Amino acid sequence: MDKRPRFRKEWGAALGLALIVAALLLLPYLLGYIFTPAETAFTGLLVNVEDVTYLKAIEQGRNGSWTYRNFFTTEEHTAVFIEGFYLALGHLARLLGVTAVTMWHLSRWLVDLLFFILLYGYIARFIQSPGARFTAYAFALFGSGFDWFKFPLAFERANTIEAVPLDRFMPEAHIFFSALTYPHFMAGITFIMLTFWGATAALTQPKNAKRRWALFVGAGVGNLLIGVVYPFLIFLTAAALGFYYLVLARQARRMLWPELGGLVVAFIVPLPLFAYYAWAISTIEVFKLWNDQAVTLTPNPIHLLLAYAPYLVLGGLGLRRWRDWAIERQTAVAFLYIWIFAVAILLYAPVNPQRRFVEGLQIPLAIVAAIGWFEVVWPWILQSRPLQALLRRPRYSLSGMRRLMTALLVLLVSAMNIYIYVGTAVTLVAIQPYPFFRPQAELAAMDWLAAHTEQNDVVLASYWSGSYIPFRAGNTVFVGHRYETAQFHAKLALSEQFLAPDTTDSWRAQLLLDYEIEYLFYGRNEQQYGGLSPGQRPYFELAYENGETAVYRVATDRLPSIARQ
Repeated sequence: MDKRPRFRKEWGAALGLALIVAALLLLPYLLGYIFTPAETAFTGLLVNVEDVTYLKAIEQGRNGSWTYRNFFTTEEHTAVFIEGFYLALGHLARLLGVTAVTMWHLSRWLVDLLFFILLYGYIARFIQSPGARFTAYAFALFGSGFDWFKFPLAFERANTIEAVPLDRFMPEAHIFFSALTYPHFMAGITFIMLTFWGATAALTQPKNAKRRWALFVGAGVGNLLIGVVYPFLIFLTAAALGFYYLVLARQARRMLWPELGGLVVAFIVPLPLFAYYAWAISTIEVFKLWNDQAVTLTPNPIHLLLAYAPYLVLGGLGLRRWRDWAIERQTAVAFLYIWIFAVAILLYAPVNPQRRFVEGLQIPLAIVAAIGWFEVVWPWILQSRPLQALLRRPRYSLSGMRRLMTALLVLLVSAMNIYIYVGTAVTLVAIQPYPFFRPQAELAAMDWLAAHTEQNDVVLASYWSGSYIPFRAGNTVFVGHRYETAQFHAKLALSEQFLAPDTTDSWRAQLLLDYEIEYLFYGRNEQQYGGLSPGQRPYFELAYENGETAVYRVATDRLPSIARQ
């Protein structure tokens, strides 16, 4: 029997679903732009609006740079090659003649679509049945978990950037949420999958030496690309592939020297890039402080267990069929469990980006969950009396019942992502919160800065204004990003004290002197601090005003005498 028509139909369905999901993920943004009131503008971001730093990197690449300068801190520093993914997008934006924001949306759509297509091929390596493959695909694309609430527990971390519950506030936890938000999330996950795809194929195909070494070099290129997008994820590929090698060596009861050499090659390829990063972090204080401040700690395990509960349960049940599988399948599927195990260890390793290691975890979880569902749980259900009674009725069929129950399961595990998607669309259409939507008056003031000041001119503003000024106006800001602003918490406190009504003029003058601040941005956010009245201060001169937002130039010649008062 010719299997080609069925193959084409299956892959056509997978491609069709990929196109539909990628289009749906663009829809909330499109609604945001369509329903933006005339007096405001949509920034194009859905979460963590201060992460406009990525747009600033695209803009720097668009201007021809292959190095990133941090405009979110006042300290002098050398620009270095970091944010390489977004710098490259900037160069592409220049070639295409599009803006940084357009490139942001275009790249997210393209990377999402590419990942969705490759994902189905990766799943096919582990699952033979088309129905089970498509179920794993649906688990990966749509699935979320049941971590919906923050618990009033004594050991919950209390900090302002805690990402719990995971299903609602941690985009990297599940593929759908990742694909809805950041292009670098999906690029990183894509390169992880491709690296694992190539390396595991090389480790389990020792007979064809040329193909094996080509795959190891390909895995090295994947590691290099991971280093460009998300450098710390190299720990994940190293841990998972290292554990997998040990399992294969134990299975063979000997050291596998060619395979070990191949893995060494896969990690030598990106070594120069990581050596460069180490040099930048160790020698340039601004980037050292950035690295030190970029802490994303993993919450307590209860949240993780709830977020991944359906996949862990189904995947655990799937192990009941382990002894029935051929050795080749055992070897292949073992890597999926090793990937999950490696993530579990890294999530609590003593490194800053702990929780980021969940990126891509949905892939192995979805595959083992589909195996557990089709090979263990569904056979149990099939033997149950209620289902047997239904199947004896003329209108019920075995294939129909299986499709129905599988669809209900997929719908159940997708509940939170449906909530997030609908909630996002409603927020962008009806609520339109600041600073995701910014007043046109505020943007006009930033545009004045862009036209009349230099990029080295330091602007003092509140946090939410300062987070957008480097991208829109091109200036350096005193405080603008919780990771990229050196000594962020200290500077945030200083900026808030500066804007407070009871702060003395001598203190303010000294701050302006110490940090060589040339301009004050004074909009809705700054006015909420209640009473600076910059027009009445002798060290400010009005440079621009539009009724809602003003820009003041610092009269630097008057500062020394005022600071001594």
